[in-house]
Amino acid sequence: MEKNDFIEKIDSFAKKHRILSLNESYLVAVSGGADSVVLLRVLLELGMQCTVAHCNFHLRGAESDRDENFVTALCQNLGVECIVTHFDVAAYERMHGVSTEMACRELRYEWFRSLMAERRLNAILVAHHSDDNIETLFLNILRGSGIAGMTAMRPVNGDVRRPLLCVSRSEIERFASLINQDFIIDSSNLESVVKRNRLRNILLPMMRELFPNADSGILRTIENMQQCYGLYHRYISNLEAECASPEGTENPCSESLKINLTQLARISEESFPTAIFELIRQYGFNSANATEIASSFNSQDCSTGKKFYSSSHTAVINRGFLCIFPSLATDNSEEYIVDLSGNIESPVKINVAMENADSFTPKGLDGKRTVCFDAKIMQHRLSLRHWHKGDRFKPFGLRGSRLVSDVFSDLKLSEQEKRNVWLLTADDEIVWLLGIRSAASFPITKSTESLLRLSLAE
Repeated sequence: MEKNDFIEKIDSFAKKHRILSLNESYLVAVSGGADSVVLLRVLLELGMQCTVAHCNFHLRGAESDRDENFVTALCQNLGVECIVTHFDVAAYERMHGVSTEMACRELRYEWFRSLMAERRLNAILVAHHSDDNIETLFLNILRGSGIAGMTAMRPVNGDVRRPLLCVSRSEIERFASLINQDFIIDSSNLESVVKRNRLRNILLPMMRELFPNADSGILRTIENMQQCYGLYHRYISNLEAECASPEGTENPCSESLKINLTQLARISEESFPTAIFELIRQYGFNSANATEIASSFNSQDCSTGKKFYSSSHTAVINRGFLCIFPSLATDNSEEYIVDLSGNIESPVKINVAMENADSFTPKGLDGKRTVCFDAKIMQHRLSLRHWHKGDRFKPFGLRGSRLVSDVFSDLKLSEQEKRNVWLLTADDEIVWLLGIRSAASFPITKSTESLLRLSLAE
């Protein structure tokens, strides 16, 4: 494939999926590898307005700094603005109890979105290609994913766009060679430690050796599943129109949603639990909740008022209907002074445990429902309150602060859900958005002698 053919292929794909526009400005994630470097070069060839973002996670010692220097030099040569940030991944892992891979993903996308909002950019462009898409499909299958996972990565997913999904890794490297463009090789990609690398380095090469045309067939399957997913969502929308009443209708309880379970069971038949899940997932409920609701409805106690809980809402079975309403009060002027020397019972239940720093383990920490702070936090005035307009906090693992309202927007919270979130403050500084994210305040460090583990009660 010649240089112009490669660019034309990406341009046609971008037009088909409405990924790029000369009237928009983009944040381009560039690591220094072949994929992201070629993405930047193609975007500039197409005349796009680009700002580059590079993350230094400091996970590979001198290699990480080499990558940063390469990207900044590349952008300088190309005349593109480059913004670099540095992350303490190990600290984020300790605080949130997540894997290195997940920590890096959460840190970079939160930073990308803060930059996008700050610079008023239209989208985040990432360099995932067709090989990545095949790997994602297999990973989702191995996790036992449903129909959404079978769609793998889509060209446009909210504010994230993927112009290179139509080309393979080998095509990208050939293009880089044609234009004499250097790139960085990440040595960690050669190690078959994480699941994706095992697929990339071991399983998929074996499959391609046995089935030379496997990639084209798999990519057609992904495209077919994406089309099926569109039909699936239209079906769910029809179910919602037939069986659910939105907030504000006349209902026997002050709910956000009222679902006619009798009608839904008749229409959806054996897909009843899945249908419930699709209608209630926006309120924080998971598939296990939906299965339990379906089981309870089908049993003899379906009208007993059994309750089910998400982090923000309560669902109640009532005379053949499922009523969903906010779990917490909505008066944003409320403030409660709290004492962390024992469990908190009101306005929200929080289990409090004092631990010796020597025995600290991140097990169970997710940075959302369970967090840890240096016990020195107890020396400050502590309170629980709701969000106020203009509130800012310093997310753990990121430099600077963010508007709480921007965090809510990233999570696509409804106005009711925003009002229901509780904030823990220390001397009026926000240290925890309960159920969402902890702040960088009072971190566990080498000098920490004792700590507090806070968990939202189930």
